[in-house]
Amino acid sequence: MSENIHIRAEFIIEKDNVEQYKMLIREMSNFVEINEPSTLVYQFYLNGDGTKCMVHETYVNSNAVLSHNDSTASKTILPRIFNIAKLNTIDVYGNPSNELKKLLASFNSQIFNLYTGFSRKTE
Repeated sequence: MSENIHIRAEFIIEKDNVEQYKMLIREMSNFVEINEPSTLVYQFYLNGDGTKCMVHETYVNSNAVLSHNDSTASKTILPRIFNIAKLNTIDVYGNPSNELKKLLASFNSQIFNLYTGFSRKTE
């Protein structure tokens, strides 16, 4: 079975903060793309008026999530995001390590362990 960890997070943004939020998530995304090769997917989806954001993340394994949490971006940009947006939900899919479970508990996340299924690579 795959060791990948998938995360789906929902942020709520007040209308006055939408443009600043967009700037910060672009900055965060650019940093992660350049500096975190074990982050396989890092995508931000906004609703029509930009007041709700769904973030999809996929990491190669639990250690990659822990590294992301300890990264410069998570220490410098993410706190600025949390100042203007509310993390509403965070769902985690996969089989996280015990160390990662401890971290996720601090975010009040819900964990869904992989039971069965498959993933295909597309060309």
